[in-house]
Amino acid sequence: MPQGETFHRAVSQVLFISQIYGLLPVSNVRARDVADIRFRWLSPRIFYSGLVLVLNFCEFGAVINYVINVAINFHTSSTLSLYIVCLMEHLFFWRLAIHWPSIMRSWHGVEQLFLRVPYRFYGEYRMKRRIYIVFTVVMVSALVEHCLLLLNSFHLSNMERIQCKINVTYLESVYKWERPHFYMIIPYHFWLLPLFEWINQTIAYPRSFTDCFIMCIGIGLAARFNQLYRRIAAVHRKVMPAVFWTEVREHYLALKRLVRLLDAAIAPLVLLAFGNNMSFICFQLFNSFKNIGVDFIVMVAFWYSLVFAIVRTSLTIFVASSINDFERKIVTALRDVPTKAWSIEVQRFSEQLGNDMTALSGSGFFYLTRSLVLAVSLPTKLYIFWKILQYYLFQMGTTIITYELMISDVINQGSIRQKTQYCRDY
Repeated sequence: MPQGETFHRAVSQVLFISQIYGLLPVSNVRARDVADIRFRWLSPRIFYSGLVLVLNFCEFGAVINYVINVAINFHTSSTLSLYIVCLMEHLFFWRLAIHWPSIMRSWHGVEQLFLRVPYRFYGEYRMKRRIYIVFTVVMVSALVEHCLLLLNSFHLSNMERIQCKINVTYLESVYKWERPHFYMIIPYHFWLLPLFEWINQTIAYPRSFTDCFIMCIGIGLAARFNQLYRRIAAVHRKVMPAVFWTEVREHYLALKRLVRLLDAAIAPLVLLAFGNNMSFICFQLFNSFKNIGVDFIVMVAFWYSLVFAIVRTSLTIFVASSINDFERKIVTALRDVPTKAWSIEVQRFSEQLGNDMTALSGSGFFYLTRSLVLAVSLPTKLYIFWKILQYYLFQMGTTIITYELMISDVINQGSIRQKTQYCRDY
């Protein structure tokens, strides 16, 4: 890791891009010195983020009006819940922004321990590069998903306009298909399309960025745990003085306090993100029962969205769990300390390592560790059977089969057929 590469400098560009969508409205987010980071209620970023939030709530109100006037069913309620989750993510990022300056100062203070000798020799984690790769891969994939869904809407709206012989222009049919909640209360105007698309993007952006943000936090913390582990591994089976173990233990405790600080700050985001991801996966699995049509575009959009949600959730777990992975490596390294070098400081260090979990969590309900990939214990109040959350990758196949068998018992088989007619009731 290059000298002076702090988490703030590594993640500042990513956070600046997120502010374009109204998230984390902190002033001077790209400042070189963390002391310049401020949260000011009277600032252009606050005004802009507040405007985005107001527009998002206006669209949410339109969605509620549409659901009430049309029907409340599985699909409309899932749309409603998606808007609720995205709005809550906006609010949680506002909450985090208030504390972000103090968090960055605390983080910077801990990082100073690892930016000097001897830790500078153990800094090959390339934190900034990893953050940029994760952000680019996740957000570009999210952009592809968004484009596919838009293409799907354009295709279906055009099919509906042609087959049903609806006397409207192509763009108006797109507006009616994409924004039925707005079409009910606002007549079509061409200039509304880019505005509503921008509002839609500011609502949809947090769904993928929240996972990306959790991964960035995990990379930043794992980089320092990696340095601590490499320092201990460098003296493998060597007799070291007590002062060495005292210093290492104190640095570990500083990292431990930092993890707790970050966990308390982002735990609601973690819980909300994983609850949303799992409910979305279940919703898409429910849709997989229905024949989604013979159209290639529809099939590509559907399966890409489902696979992307599964891969993104899995990647978040793998990246964030690296914090706990390095702590376990430290525990393993301590077991190889020679008997003649064992001291009271090594004993205290070993006991502190084994006392509790060092990992990010979802408000204490579950921890982001590798075991979560095999067993996701997420206490959400989804109306579908929550046990699908207990097994994720290795046991996901069995869970999905069980889930589909349960759902198939309550699905009217007559409704599962090919849909070649795009006309709807008006």
